[in-house]
Amino acid sequence: MTLHADTAARARLATYSKNNCPQCSEWLLAPDWSEYFNDRCVRHTWSCEACGYRFETAVFFAEAA
Repeated sequence: MTLHADTAARARLATYSKNNCPQCSEWLLAPDWSEYFNDRCVRHTWSCEACGYRFETAVFFAEAA
């Protein structure tokens, strides 16, 4: 019997299927850098250890009601 703890832990993460390298599709755990841009935007810088691809993303939050 083999324990697959790494796979089980990844499956529980809410962002597991969302953080993939756009170049090689490797799973990315967390951004290298996150920057608060304004009240509704956070920018992230990512780099893939598998292929070396670097890219940025932005997360926009809805206005507070």
